[in-house]
Amino acid sequence: MPRLHRVLEVLAARRAEGSGPRDRSDPHRVVLAIEGGGSRATYSSGMVLGLERLGLSRCFDAVYGASAGALAGSWLIAEQAEECCAGWWRPGLMERVTKPTRGLRGRPVVDVEYLIHTVGEKVIPVRWSDIVSAEVPLHPVATDVDTGQAVDLHDSIRDDESLKRALQASANVPVLAGLPLEIDGRRLVDAAVAEPLPFHTALDQGATHVLMLRTRRADQEAIDATRLEKALVARLGEARVPGLVHVLGRRLENRRADDEWLAKASAISGDEGVDEPPHLLEVRPPDGANTINPLETDPDTLRRGVETGCDALRALVEPALG
Repeated sequence: MPRLHRVLEVLAARRAEGSGPRDRSDPHRVVLAIEGGGSRATYSSGMVLGLERLGLSRCFDAVYGASAGALAGSWLIAEQAEECCAGWWRPGLMERVTKPTRGLRGRPVVDVEYLIHTVGEKVIPVRWSDIVSAEVPLHPVATDVDTGQAVDLHDSIRDDESLKRALQASANVPVLAGLPLEIDGRRLVDAAVAEPLPFHTALDQGATHVLMLRTRRADQEAIDATRLEKALVARLGEARVPGLVHVLGRRLENRRADDEWLAKASAISGDEGVDEPPHLLEVRPPDGANTINPLETDPDTLRRGVETGCDALRALVEPALG
């Protein structure tokens, strides 16, 4: 009988013993990494919901999120994934957050500030203070427009307001969501520019096991920067956003390399003798699932995305829990 993937093995053992980050019986650093992608993140949000329903929230030592994936990770840490995921299909909500016609008037197409500060405070209140003080730390990742490098914003989080600003920076899609946000002297935009799959930052910081929640199916090609993105960045110019000009030029190559690495690591079983960390396991939407546009606002489509993501996570993880 094939052995469980190393990531599932550790998660199952931790749930069985009911341990938390401060009382582990194993020496591992197990990290959850979450991809964003606008409305495609309904898939990774659903996977987060699946983890919450399976009682795995405290089995991770840290949560790393890119863009909307960072927001979904905050819901898991606050143990609010159930209620927050329902916001994806709440009537009128996503139509207010994402509105392409606003761009014609020079306003943000994706209103991340409204999503975090208004929705997250008044419509579906998030327990921000619980996230700030949680034993499982949140690591929102963003992109530095001057260097093109991924930036972990965990150390910038000191209170509720700095947490919300870090989440806004992580999801600050260049041009579509407005100008770069400054945090600790850095000008920041969406994590997806430099590191859409934030497992690299997690590995650099000592992760031994990573569960990577994805928003693209395995049969979907890696996505290059669009002509619009390239044109907008070129218009801003290398003098103003030198890092973005550089990183967009190699984005497709990097994404293909990530896909190859994760697919290979996820296929490895314990019987093949790969005992040395890091161990990586990805969860992806199943073949045949909808291709969700990042700017999608239809409530039925978004709800199906969450449900499909939840089902995909449970199908992979639940059998390992016994």
